[in-house]
Amino acid sequence: MPNDVVSLLDADPDFGDGLDPATFERARLAARTRVQRLSPGEWDAAAAMEPEIHHRGFLIYEGLLTREVEVLGRQCVELLGPGDVMRPWQWDPEGSHVQAEVGWEVLEPARLAVLDHALVQRLAPFPQLGVELFSRGIRRAHALAIALAISHHQRVDDRLCLTLWHLAERWGRVTPDGVVVPLPLSHQRLADLVGAHRPSVTTAMGDLVREGAVTRRDDGEWVLLGQPPERLRHHRLAALT
Repeated sequence: MPNDVVSLLDADPDFGDGLDPATFERARLAARTRVQRLSPGEWDAAAAMEPEIHHRGFLIYEGLLTREVEVLGRQCVELLGPGDVMRPWQWDPEGSHVQAEVGWEVLEPARLAVLDHALVQRLAPFPQLGVELFSRGIRRAHALAIALAISHHQRVDDRLCLTLWHLAERWGRVTPDGVVVPLPLSHQRLADLVGAHRPSVTTAMGDLVREGAVTRRDDGEWVLLGQPPERLRHHRLAALT
């Protein structure tokens, strides 16, 4: 298969769950689509829009990106990676009274499967593939809802701890030393993720390291120690008083 074409079932094997071998092969051929490659750096998402008016979006199947949303000088960041479905150029200026600026950055070389109208038509005989695409949007919305709930915790160290465990659920790798979160998470990026200023994050991460909740490897990756917090430490202490 040419390098600029991929099947959704090859890019993401979960699309083939529950298909018998014969159906899998038919679906695999029907789900072939073009690929867009992205290099690290700022990404002009608007320029990535296909000229065909029925361009639905992309499925990320390799790489790591961030979506940065700024409202009146305050910024939040969403991490996106393999399995995420996105339509990055769609922003309805009439859909909200709050104006937002949206920017994209490619953190690791990425490959995106193009979701266009022709692909949707070819997938019609395989409705479970459409359901799987829909479920990716639901999963992303659920992850954003959790991130929003985490952002409402008052203490920065709580937000950091919960955010790292939330990211570890998807990207974490269990090792003898703890759960490694293999993401490029500088103090500034963590600050954007949890809605805090970078100096506050530096102080809070130092507290978490001293408490033995997290450590950082020489390569910059964070390692979570122990178990995910069922309740936050200072909440337990408060309950005892």
